[in-house]
Amino acid sequence: MQQAILKQLTQDKSTPAYIFDVTKLKHKVLSVLKELKSNNDIELCYAMKANPFLIKSLDFLIEKFEVCSPGELSICKKENIMMNKIILSGVNKEKDDIRRAMSWGVGTYTIESKEQLLLIQRCAADAGIIVQALIRLTSGNQFGIDKDEIRQIIGQRNEFPNINIRGIQFYSGTQKKGSKILKEIDELSVFCEELEKEFCVSIENLEYGPGFGIEYFGKGDEENTLLDECKKSFKNAAEKRTLTLEMGRFLVADCGYYITEVIDVKRNNGQEYCIVDGGINHVNYYGQVMGVRIPPVRFYRKEDGKFKEEALMTMEKSKEGLCVCGSLCTVADVLIRSVPITKVASGDVFVFERIGAYSVTEGIYLFLSRKMPRVYLLEDGSLKLIRDSYETYEINSYSRE
Repeated sequence: MQQAILKQLTQDKSTPAYIFDVTKLKHKVLSVLKELKSNNDIELCYAMKANPFLIKSLDFLIEKFEVCSPGELSICKKENIMMNKIILSGVNKEKDDIRRAMSWGVGTYTIESKEQLLLIQRCAADAGIIVQALIRLTSGNQFGIDKDEIRQIIGQRNEFPNINIRGIQFYSGTQKKGSKILKEIDELSVFCEELEKEFCVSIENLEYGPGFGIEYFGKGDEENTLLDECKKSFKNAAEKRTLTLEMGRFLVADCGYYITEVIDVKRNNGQEYCIVDGGINHVNYYGQVMGVRIPPVRFYRKEDGKFKEEALMTMEKSKEGLCVCGSLCTVADVLIRSVPITKVASGDVFVFERIGAYSVTEGIYLFLSRKMPRVYLLEDGSLKLIRDSYETYEINSYSRE
């Protein structure tokens, strides 16, 4: 992290804070597009639940945005995202939300159940329009529809004249290995072909979330080869229909940083603790349990108004290791259970890396009514504040006249 940025944030009392490096983000997306765009029938869809603050930065790079709630759709509207780029997903689509989406010109709707199909049909008929839709295939949970019912729907497609069923959507989870991704994409291609032959229809679009894994607690060597490993199968799947690859974590995880300042240091029963001004309400790594595994983090010691980075792996390890805890009044608020660092003092800074996905919206922000962190975009070395910190106690208390 740049010296000037750390100095600015600490001097302005702006920690804790998220920083999203737009330049790094765009470089990652362009590298993914370079791998995929050898085939023009593959398009990229950003699952905005991973980080809604980045949709504007991605708008001119991404063909589609997956939106899973009325609130996310409102964010897209606010940020002037073209509605024809939206794939409106989600198991709970209510009538007023669907009508609003149709009035805004949302491009594609997922179908999560027979009842949802009927509701979308009624809304589209009332609006006098024909909408594009993808049927979500379940992976064995509450999302989507099983294969037998998909066959029934396609067989009865003439009963839904205001819905053009363009294809299939499928997503089974995150942090997947290449072997599972290859198996899924092959099985999906076979299923699409079966539907085409059985019902004499054209499955024009397969929208697939590969769920590429991100290594938070190791070297990350595997993720560098995931896309290359799957590229051939993606290309094969795109030979007969448009393949839309839905990605979230894989695109944005690496561009994010969380900066938190040490505000207290103590030793209890021989164990050294430091308290930072952030906490687990802001930091959430997939697979992290009570700070046991050390995430990608950097430590900056403050000396004479300047910050000096010290590599954690080369510092002298204390007998117990330092326990890094947040500001919440719960024993669960442990960011790192034991980190090899000594002589930590108030004013020092921890920078948690690979924080670009989910943490900014997934944390337990309202717990104990602490302030929300600031959010910055970093581009060409310059910080831009896009959300200031604000108090949550007003949300957690009833209003008084």
